[in-house]
Amino acid sequence: MQHIRYELAGGVAVVTMQRGKSNPLNQAMVAELLAAVDQAEADPAVQALVLASDRPRFFSPGFDVTEVFRYDRDQIAVFLNQFALFMDHLQWMPKPTVSALNGHTYAGGALAALCTDFRVMADSPDYGFALTEVNIGVRLPASVFLLLASAAGVPLARRAFLTGEPIRPAEGLTAGLFYALHPEAEVLAQSIALAQFLATKPPATYAGIKEKTLLAAGLRRLDAGTNWVDPDAWFTPEAEQMKQKLAAKLKG
Repeated sequence: MQHIRYELAGGVAVVTMQRGKSNPLNQAMVAELLAAVDQAEADPAVQALVLASDRPRFFSPGFDVTEVFRYDRDQIAVFLNQFALFMDHLQWMPKPTVSALNGHTYAGGALAALCTDFRVMADSPDYGFALTEVNIGVRLPASVFLLLASAAGVPLARRAFLTGEPIRPAEGLTAGLFYALHPEAEVLAQSIALAQFLATKPPATYAGIKEKTLLAAGLRRLDAGTNWVDPDAWFTPEAEQMKQKLAAKLKG
């Protein structure tokens, strides 16, 4: 795999993102992440999964705007479907999952982290966890709000959704969004340790309880052929204007 690294550590599949300076997500990388999740679920030697990053200060800023913003409607539809499948398979994986957030976690990176059972965050007020889609004129589906609300509570989820402002580590820990905070250098090891602890639970019981908690939160499996986000939502006049502004800012 080109953009991720897949390793086993004491029964835990560690899926490490390693693309560019900050792990911006493009179609090739998302395809690799989906394949890694499916591999970990199918392998009886894997008892849990950790999603991680080896880029300093960044888990992921989300979609690679320099590439994804150039996709046409057909390409966006394929990309969004691939990302939705990745989220769906990660969220409903019956084995324990943990995301090791060693830094900034935004947009698509935050969505991926929300699909894990628990999140371990770097303990620095400089880092943030944010859904920034409102800033580029893209409307996220209600299922994403349910994901964030089930992890952090409705008031904080509503604020994050409508403002795009980052949730800082201390606030996220208090709200329950983060399982624990650790120094950045310890986040991965602590995440693996948490995954190994969760793996000591009876696997069928853990999987059953996990499914019930997701269903109780109003979350459902992605239906085959269902669009997660309407591709046309990426090409409204408002979205086009905001994407152009962001692209110009990044060039500057």
